[in-house]
Amino acid sequence: MQPIPTTLDQVDAQWLTDTLRSAGRLAASTTVTSTAHELLGVGEGFMGELARIDITHDGADAIGSVIVKIPTTVEENRGAGQLLGIYEREVRAYQDLLPRIDVPSPAVHAALLSPEATGAADAERLAKADRLPIWLLRIMMKREMKTGVVPPALLLLEDIRDAECGDQVAGCSPERAAAVMRVAARMHASTWNSRVPDDCEWLTRGDIAPRIFHAVYLTHRREFGALVGDWISPHSLGILREIKRSGLQRIRDTHHQVPLCVLHGDFRLDNMFFAAEADVRAVIDWQIPGFGPAALDLGYFLVGSLDASTPESVIDELLGVYHDELVAAGVDDYSFAQLCADYVEGLLIILHRAVATFGALDLGEERGLELVKVWIDRFDARLARVPA
Repeated sequence: MQPIPTTLDQVDAQWLTDTLRSAGRLAASTTVTSTAHELLGVGEGFMGELARIDITHDGADAIGSVIVKIPTTVEENRGAGQLLGIYEREVRAYQDLLPRIDVPSPAVHAALLSPEATGAADAERLAKADRLPIWLLRIMMKREMKTGVVPPALLLLEDIRDAECGDQVAGCSPERAAAVMRVAARMHASTWNSRVPDDCEWLTRGDIAPRIFHAVYLTHRREFGALVGDWISPHSLGILREIKRSGLQRIRDTHHQVPLCVLHGDFRLDNMFFAAEADVRAVIDWQIPGFGPAALDLGYFLVGSLDASTPESVIDELLGVYHDELVAAGVDDYSFAQLCADYVEGLLIILHRAVATFGALDLGEERGLELVKVWIDRFDARLARVPA
């Protein structure tokens, strides 16, 4: 087996010829003769490097372009990605999970993972680490983010050129949001109450190591506060301070009090393609799927996608669209009232995670920072619903 590329330059004509032939995507008589790389997502791909590769070949019926994704070369972000197991998790999601759940996704030409990968969901290791004192966990997290070794991982995917990529900075209309909510409902219903194939043991619950998540939150809350302090209201700042006390217990309680399903984990417009205004063509970027309350995916999407001026009545209508589709997909043990309550609670858990995520990453100076600023502005509006 040929080595897995660790840089985009290594994804050359010879490598693509061999890989696409092995995958049955290229005839044995066809050879890739040249390639042209175009970087995608510059300034916003915190954890990975993404490129479109236009292919020149000597055959009649061959793929004209592909999308390639590898771990980021930004050391701090790559360490955080490895700590979370996202590179292995995403490859396994395309290999084992997506073919079995009801969600539109791009065709996979190759999903490659180094034999050195030790398991994205090493539950025993995480459970042991979660017993350590918080102060020691904070030291350990910092060290592992700087020194962790990242085994090679690569995705070679269909280039969805016939669809429009969502734009989280621009946001979307309630009509498009409703289409996404229907997709989310069918996706969640596929694994409702933790129904999942036996060979997806790498999927973990979102509360497998709550003290580790809280340690990362504590480590980076000051950086986050400095980043967003001028962007959010006194009401939201009060909530931000409150989750220092309650965040750990909220993670535990929520994962034990509501039905769980497989979550996308980064369910936002930038990770979606649309064939039309209300037609979701594909959901991409499966780096952090896991078991958790459905409201976490919903809250994350609604917070990031709708303008801050959107009234809460529209949010309620969109939650209703989701619930109706969930019931139509066969889920009959989850009331609309419970969904609304879980949505509000989910906003606080999402804020807890945002502190850990945005405080830990190098956001760059381009679209990544703009994306976070817009997201915080919209989140501030949605937090007005949460009691002080």
